[in-house]
Amino acid sequence: MKRKSLIILFLDCILCSCKGITGRTERLSYNPVKMTKQLTQRSFDSSKAIEEMSRERTEKRIPFTMNYQWCFGKPVIDFDPEHHIYMQVDTGFTRNWYHTSLLRKMNLSDEDFMKEVIANIRKNHSDVSNAHPDDEELSNYLKKEWKNYNENWLAEAWIGDTVLRYDPASDPSFDGVLGEDFLMQYKRVTFDFVNNYLILDDEKLDGTEIPFVQTSAKEVLINFTYKGQQELAMIDTGNYCFTPRHNLGDGKQDYDINDNSNYGLAYNGKVPVTPRVMQTYDDIKIGQVTYNNMKGAYSTIRGSGFVKGSQLHLMKLNNLGNVFFYDHVIQIDYADKVFIIK
Repeated sequence: MKRKSLIILFLDCILCSCKGITGRTERLSYNPVKMTKQLTQRSFDSSKAIEEMSRERTEKRIPFTMNYQWCFGKPVIDFDPEHHIYMQVDTGFTRNWYHTSLLRKMNLSDEDFMKEVIANIRKNHSDVSNAHPDDEELSNYLKKEWKNYNENWLAEAWIGDTVLRYDPASDPSFDGVLGEDFLMQYKRVTFDFVNNYLILDDEKLDGTEIPFVQTSAKEVLINFTYKGQQELAMIDTGNYCFTPRHNLGDGKQDYDINDNSNYGLAYNGKVPVTPRVMQTYDDIKIGQVTYNNMKGAYSTIRGSGFVKGSQLHLMKLNNLGNVFFYDHVIQIDYADKVFIIK
């Protein structure tokens, strides 16, 4: 009897954890390459990445690759061809960031880098300097704060006219991220996923226009429909797949675009864990384009690659990743506040 009770209890837990999951479900691999293929229904080849980023370019027409190692399905550009600084272009990020790998390309050791940061603080930031007069103590303070995404601006770096904050907590294969702080410098930004080019200050695209709003974190949000039900979503080129909100299509989306209080990189509170499965979605419509047989997975799946703040965020807000745009050209028109898809 005891064993039977345990089995029943276990089954109850499984059923409870699946609440809110709609559509046909399939297990997701823990292998990142296999998982990417499952969710995009495409294969990627890292051997093509460097060649694709080395194609003909101008200052404002820059080739990108979707085949960068451990960044499959996301646009990566060679932002500084002299030093080969590889940056992911991510509309879902507010700031621009650089990682430790960039320091290595600049022939900077961790020790020399910290010396330069401290020297700059002593010269330009007297409030921080006076609070931490000992160099070793200041170094330990910065390392602790940076891990929690605090005080990262104290280690700002510049590539040309672009300012980037230091992110030592991440260790991706690329050297940094260009977010909305970079993209919003331009009136219009085009992602040509057909030819794999990023076009800055492009001419207005001839396609279907969808008005967008931006949150205080500068995220670009549009309306789309799922089975005729209107939904709100973020356009996120830093996500290769579809990340639906919990209970998609229930007509009760509860998302406050003015409240980002718990969605930051440093959030470390509790987030529910859902089964590691993907669902299949039909009748998704973005502008005049209808999508069927789209795979999607919650931000809260077991072993999620999203940080906790993003998991919490995307429980309420849909995230439209690049899987919707691989066969299209899209443009974010910041001047007229419209998202255009062709």
